[in-house]
Amino acid sequence: MTRIDRPIRTILVIRRKGLGDALVALPAVRELAAAFPNARLDLVIDRPFAPLLQDLAQDLRVIAWSPDQSGFGWLRRLRAARYDLVLDYLGSPRTAAWTALSGAPLRVGYDHSLRRWAYNVRVPRNKLGDRKLVQFAGEAFLDPLRALGLAPPAWRPDGARPHDPALGSRYETWAADWQSGDRPRAALVFSATWPAKAWPAAQGAALYRQLWDLGLDPVLVTGPGDDRLEAELRAALPHARLAPPTTLPELAHLLAGCAVFVGTDNGARHLATVLGVPTVTVFGPTDPRGWNPEDPRHVAVSRNEPCAPCNRTHCPVAGHPCLDQLPADQVAAEVTALLRRVGVGHPGDAKETT
Repeated sequence: MTRIDRPIRTILVIRRKGLGDALVALPAVRELAAAFPNARLDLVIDRPFAPLLQDLAQDLRVIAWSPDQSGFGWLRRLRAARYDLVLDYLGSPRTAAWTALSGAPLRVGYDHSLRRWAYNVRVPRNKLGDRKLVQFAGEAFLDPLRALGLAPPAWRPDGARPHDPALGSRYETWAADWQSGDRPRAALVFSATWPAKAWPAAQGAALYRQLWDLGLDPVLVTGPGDDRLEAELRAALPHARLAPPTTLPELAHLLAGCAVFVGTDNGARHLATVLGVPTVTVFGPTDPRGWNPEDPRHVAVSRNEPCAPCNRTHCPVAGHPCLDQLPADQVAAEVTALLRRVGVGHPGDAKETT
């Protein structure tokens, strides 16, 4: 553990790449800002995520990065900021070099054998002494703060809400119509960045029907790269409610107005968690212990196959049993139990069909 014996006036946190990782790290970044209330804290993330993170983190200065900023100009910018503390959450060769070349007196990063040279405060990744830990990623993101001698509380969702997000007229018109109903709303997001994380559209369609029958007002939400999934869902549910294409701030607005999120292990699910929306997530190749908070408002559903979690992007097992054989009935039962537990409505009141 390092004792901080110098004033901290400027802080840089680097959390590039995955949207889900950036969102799960946000509570830890805010804890760091709270520990140094008089310091300016800059958060570097990839440019596509900047509008959302800036909207959710009004107290932070979000710096959008894109590959066209590589080179000496970017490094001069980091050097000129004269950071007192740099925390590198990504630990890639590029971000390790940024950290080292920033000139910051305190440089914090994970103790990776090929990148440890860049840091003078090295943090074991998911380890306690010589013992390997399996812990939620959000809790692991607090470990660098503990290495600095801070004592943050256990990870918890921010419960943040979008702060006056920029909404397009098409989305606003659609959202006003959806929100005019009196049923509890449910966002269904079955996007999967890996083929092995995909849940069959047929099961998603069955779940939509069951949630409607339970008295919810579900909406299907798709994103970039979901063309095939969207076509399959439209074919199975020709009269279902489907959200229009959304920006990330619009997606946050949509999720914040829901009683529950239901879907696969994806970035939208992490956004719902940070917004304080209860979630029910189907897990296949990824480990719920690492990516689902230990919180009764966030439920992980899986078949507990002996080969899972495997973290494979493509399933080598015939039939993809961990997800292809996970029935909608099981997920709907978890949604019902969760909503009753958090006191939202009374699933089962409405018995109409779609």
